[in-house]
Formats: sequence, C-alpha cells, structure tokens
Amino acid sequence: MAYRDRSRSEGTFPLNLTPLLDVVLQLITFFMMLIHFGTKIEGETALIKLPTAPAALPGGDIGLDRLVVGVDAQGTLIAENSRLDASSADAWWAEQARKRRSGLGAIGRGDDELPTLVVVRADKAATFGSVRGLLATAPERGFARFTLIVLKGAEQ
Repeated sequence: MAYRDRSRSEGTFPLNLTPLLDVVLQLITFFMMLIHFGTKIEGETALIKLPTAPAALPGGDIGLDRLVVGVDAQGTLIAENSRLDASSADAWWAEQARKRRSGLGAIGRGDDELPTLVVVRADKAATFGSVRGLLATAPERGFARFTLIVLKGAEQ
C-alpha cells in the first residue's frame, strides 16, 4: 500500500464558505425580526396606563389625518401636552374642527363630517362615563371616526 506524504501535496484544499455565509445571514435576519427597536407609540404619555385586551390588533384603516387625545385616570382630557376639563374641552374640539375644515376647504370637500380619525388613549382606571363625556361634543363638531387604543395582553 502506497503511503502518501501530506507535506509534499501540491495543491491546497479549496474551502467553500457559501453554506457558512448562508447560515450567518439567516441568523442575522432572524434576530432582526425579533428585536423590538423601541419605536415611540403615537400619543404616548406617562399619565395614561392603557388597558390590555387579548385581541388588540392594529387598525387596518389608517387615516390621512389623525388626532390623538388621551384621558387620564381622573377623567381629564389630555391633548397637545395640556390638560383640558369638560368646559375647555368643548372649545378645544371646536378649534380643532375649525382648523381641519379650513384645510379641507382648499381641497374642495364641503360636507359636515370630517375625515379625521380620532385616536383615543384612555387610562384603564378611567370610567366609561368620563371618556364618553369628554368625547360627547366631538361628533357635534364633525368628528365621526374614533378608535380606542389598548395594549395586547393575556386573557384575565
């Protein structure tokens, strides 16, 4: 049997790195999909602790014009980084409707209902009556589309 001396081999063994690179790129892609990059949630404030619901899914209808308001645990409307009680909330809704109607006048839309989506972030300790009371004047001003934001959590 002939003995082959490894030190006298003429060529080098070509190393194929393609499978290794494939696995590394797949791992990078996998971890990028799992990482939460900490994006800021629209209208987020420390004054409001959102409730959790098992089926909290993001809305599929994203309006062009969005208005984010919050209701804290005491039933105070939080809008544009200021607290508004029930009397000043009515004036604030009227001002927001006036601003949005003046912008729509340039487009040529003259109906009473505004296309603005009102995103409501209500604290989980806020009562339904307080949320409804603060939003009661909004439909009178032309706001007809509302959505309530909750956090997705386990069933309790």
